[in-house]
Amino acid sequence: MSRWCAGQLTLRSQGIVYGTRPAVLAYFGSIFIGLLTPGRLGEFVKALHLKQDCAISGGRALSSVFLDRLFDLFMLLAVGALALASASFGTVDGWLALVLLVLALVAPLVLLIHPVSFGWFSRLAQRIVPLDHPKVGPKLTKLGGWVVEIRAGLRQLSSSVLLVGVLLTLLAYAIFFGQCYLVALAVGLPVGFVPVSYAVALGSLITLLPVSISGIGTRDASIVAYLGALGVASAQALGFSLLIFVTFYIGGALLGALAWLLKPAPLAALRAAPATMRE
Repeated sequence: MSRWCAGQLTLRSQGIVYGTRPAVLAYFGSIFIGLLTPGRLGEFVKALHLKQDCAISGGRALSSVFLDRLFDLFMLLAVGALALASASFGTVDGWLALVLLVLALVAPLVLLIHPVSFGWFSRLAQRIVPLDHPKVGPKLTKLGGWVVEIRAGLRQLSSSVLLVGVLLTLLAYAIFFGQCYLVALAVGLPVGFVPVSYAVALGSLITLLPVSISGIGTRDASIVAYLGALGVASAQALGFSLLIFVTFYIGGALLGALAWLLKPAPLAALRAAPATMRE
């Protein structure tokens, strides 16, 4: 609920009014699609709902979804960094991978928002692929308009809105980690609240990689590896990970399936998402 409130606050700050019922259905419906597909296709579904229901451009819709996802990413990165710092296997390679991941997330944001870096990047892109190129030029022009719209939507947000969004994200994850700790207590995991939060955060970061559906396998491996370094038996750590999946992912999928039945996104629009969002 806190994350949904943060999303609604972002929309209001951009001058977009989205009714409570359609917003809730779109939110849970996008979660349902996100759990069934590798990567973050659910975010495109959320943007499609927003584009159609509020009669706005795809770039403007994506700017809100993009910011909401950034809140999650930076929260998970912060907790993941603390997890690596406290782990006995915090090797140089592990820290290097984390630094590269942070740069990969921060650099596009800086290039997109800062006027100097955005202008430099635009000129560089046009030198590499000129806009008058017969095949790529029209597509690049459409993509440029899409990026400009996302940038304009992000620049509409004030510092106070960003601060409230960060605080709501912190609250949402504090509740989520608390629920995960209750699951850990239920299975008798011999670790405290902080290690459980670290393990779940690392597992959530791994699921961002589009290599499996709902992070099955990859999330379990990371949680088992982290808790194993703390002396937790592999079978017990795996049981905890599977219970997390059943409790939160399957439970969320059931709510999302109901929301999808009540408010499905057009499949034709979903398949044409990259083209549609640029219009």
